[in-house]
Amino acid sequence: MVLKLPLSCLCSSSSLAAPLVSIRCMSRSGHAEERDGEPVVVLVNCAGGRELETVRDALTGPLRTPTVLIRQGDIPSTPMALDVDTGLLEVAGRRVRPAVVWVRHGSACALLAQARPAGSVSPLQARTWSGFLRQVASTAGVALPGGAVVGPGQLVEARRLGVRTPRTVVTNDVPAGVRDVGAPTVVVKTPDFRLFEPDPHNWSACAPLVAGREEAVGAAGGVAVGGRPVVVQEYVAHSRELRVYHLDGGICAFEVAKPDPASLVTDPDKVTVTRVDCPPAAADAVRTLSAAWNLRYGAFDLLVSDAGEPVFLEANPDGDWLWFERKARWHGVSFMAAVMVRHLFEKSVQ
Repeated sequence: MVLKLPLSCLCSSSSLAAPLVSIRCMSRSGHAEERDGEPVVVLVNCAGGRELETVRDALTGPLRTPTVLIRQGDIPSTPMALDVDTGLLEVAGRRVRPAVVWVRHGSACALLAQARPAGSVSPLQARTWSGFLRQVASTAGVALPGGAVVGPGQLVEARRLGVRTPRTVVTNDVPAGVRDVGAPTVVVKTPDFRLFEPDPHNWSACAPLVAGREEAVGAAGGVAVGGRPVVVQEYVAHSRELRVYHLDGGICAFEVAKPDPASLVTDPDKVTVTRVDCPPAAADAVRTLSAAWNLRYGAFDLLVSDAGEPVFLEANPDGDWLWFERKARWHGVSFMAAVMVRHLFEKSVQ
């Protein structure tokens, strides 16, 4: 059976009335014997950014690893076919055998949120493409980023595994959420990092805000925020804020200092990022959660309390790293990501 897709449905400005997806199934009975495809790394970047391009450059350069990169801009015009019987993938006429597949931002909701221009991808198209990408990943010996619990459910799992988390309520009624959290100071933010739409002057954008109980209630006005639920979370006093990258057991950490919780969105020039050694307790927490979620790659946001205890906020399996590297003037995450993929490729083809 072969699934053939002309890749015209995703991130395209074509009219949604047009037949943008074509799926054709063919029996392989009676066909000539199929030659084996070359084992390769397949990198699929569905949401801009150059993270996987840096990985591709290292793999095809000093690491000498055969690699296929499919960028967001390539998708509308690149023919691709997956033979689900043999696991062979054909991209622009090149037949390969995926050994390692890394898909960034491949979920249906992420594809919808990242589509440019906005609205150019329908929910059905996003679900179809997300399913196709999962199928491609399933043919490989190794799939990245791996499994993960998404959204506030991460906090439940983290607490179960003994990692401290803030008291959290997801609600469309901020005053009720503030009462339920019961903390004198709260953080209000979006419940899904992948759907963030920055607008620092609009609560509906869900830019993170630290506020006292009365201020939070007054700002929200007791009305649903932006027509969707938000997270109301206990503010945890802390001495450090960390961005920690997990790369198949390897750890890279940055310390982040910002004048306001929303500064990453509203005023990134005032944010400072410093490469640091990850505190052992924070590294242990990240590895514990990654192992529980079968997560080979993830970007973890943590606080370190005044007593040195790590406090888990969230893990993003599609988290960017180039911005943090540029701010810190240190490019170790890119290097470790490429080495990780090369190592996984070698194991997969042995």
